[in-house]
Amino acid sequence: MNIPRPETVFTPRAAAINPDMYVERKHLEDLLVSALKGKLHIVVQGESGTGKSWLYKKVLHDLKAHYVIVNLANASRFGSITAALKNAVDRNGAAVKTGFEEEKTAGIAAVVASAELTHTGQFVIGQPDPFEVCLGSLRCAAGSAPAALVLDNLEAAFTDPLLKELADLLILCDDEVYARFGVHIVIVGATKGIKEYYYRTPHHRTVCNRLYELPEVARLSKTESDELLRRGLLLQLQYRIADFDDVAKHVAWITDRVPQMLHEYGLELANLAEENSRVIDADLLKTADWSWMFRNLTQPYDAIEHHMNRRETRTGRRNQALLALSRIDTEFFKSQRVEELLRAAFPLSTAKTTLNMPQILASFVKGEYPLVKRSPKGDAYTFVDPRYRVVLRLMLTVSPEEKVLKRALYR
Repeated sequence: MNIPRPETVFTPRAAAINPDMYVERKHLEDLLVSALKGKLHIVVQGESGTGKSWLYKKVLHDLKAHYVIVNLANASRFGSITAALKNAVDRNGAAVKTGFEEEKTAGIAAVVASAELTHTGQFVIGQPDPFEVCLGSLRCAAGSAPAALVLDNLEAAFTDPLLKELADLLILCDDEVYARFGVHIVIVGATKGIKEYYYRTPHHRTVCNRLYELPEVARLSKTESDELLRRGLLLQLQYRIADFDDVAKHVAWITDRVPQMLHEYGLELANLAEENSRVIDADLLKTADWSWMFRNLTQPYDAIEHHMNRRETRTGRRNQALLALSRIDTEFFKSQRVEELLRAAFPLSTAKTTLNMPQILASFVKGEYPLVKRSPKGDAYTFVDPRYRVVLRLMLTVSPEEKVLKRALYR
């Protein structure tokens, strides 16, 4: 049996699914399958790197669906979603297609067709707009199979003009000219609150009735994280690991179980293991921690360093608060929870001392590199970027004298 190379096992930012490394997320997959069999269009949202693309591609593949991905970053570049659609169909050679042949035996349900299509007659479309061309081309290519238009990177198009255009396109999907294609729209992005945005827009509130928001695609569970590492390090690369549970626990903590970061760290660790007689031990983990941070996380490191105490102080309260933030294990957190973690980590320097934690957290919200931001309801905080939590864990430790120690980025 040939052992694969690390870069073919751990594939951060890979567009194509690696089936050997795909960890099933059954609840989300089941909900997405159910939504694709319904009539509403779908929003798949979650932080960057949490596996949104692999999730929808896996489900569409299992359904044998035909789909086209339109990157909404092109909508931002070209000035409209319509221009991005035209670019997509032009590149795919679909712009010249003016018709498709169909014989209906029943109605076409959204995405999952309940009709058998046979190419027995030519339907002339005439001079369709790019949206119609795109939907028609999808249906032509899919035949009787499910078809979906995936609008990816919603965050790149989260502006009033583009969101208005998106609303218009979703509303048009109910018009018989567009509805006859039976194509589902799947909107994917790291930006939350698209339904709330439309609720606040009087002319487009009805769009909310056309959308189903999948629960957030978040970081993996500990079990899922362990499974990904087990497949990569043990089953495929066959490294020797004396205590896999300890390795998996460390990697899950350092990467915060974010799929993309698990792949990044796994690749770093695997490359080091190749030079260490294919053995992974505690010393190699320490080396992987530093090299992964150095290769992938310099910007978050610099941002955190910007918020640290400028000079040596007796307590270094800001530094203590940053270390407490590294131990937060939930998406949203309140100042009271940060204070609890700070007091637990620094019992001597916080005894009988009042901590103004809301003021400290407010300072982390401000500046050129904000680390945290207010939650939508305003009663809690969340990290601006999940990488900040990861770098805090890599960067800061506590000495026995309760001094916060900073790990240097450059050796």
